[in-house]
Amino acid sequence: MNTASEPDPRAAETTMDLTGLTAYTVGIVHLAEAKGLRPAWGQPRGHTRRIMLNAVGPHGAFGSIVIGRTSGKVLRAEVIHGNDAKRPCHAKGTNAVRDLLSCMRRSTCQPGCAAPSSADCQR
Repeated sequence: MNTASEPDPRAAETTMDLTGLTAYTVGIVHLAEAKGLRPAWGQPRGHTRRIMLNAVGPHGAFGSIVIGRTSGKVLRAEVIHGNDAKRPCHAKGTNAVRDLLSCMRRSTCQPGCAAPSSADCQR
């Protein structure tokens, strides 16, 4: 059940071509959009495709979700919580990736933000 502060991932509209993805993967893409991560296709590599994540502003989260090229399943993800993050967060497997994205807060950083850190940006 969503709270008033959490967006409903099912309500998100996507501009990405989601052909060939599993229903679970599509749900993860919608969750990323609802969290403000602006998912977009990256370059395919080997047997995988990447969905690049990039929130607005320098303190917004960024990273990628790796999808099996033929299976359409989520394999893993890496998310870095802004340019001043100490280390990236990793998740392996569909459930872990969903949990990682579910725990994220939508970024309040704006384009052109000049705050020295993400803590200062959110004030």
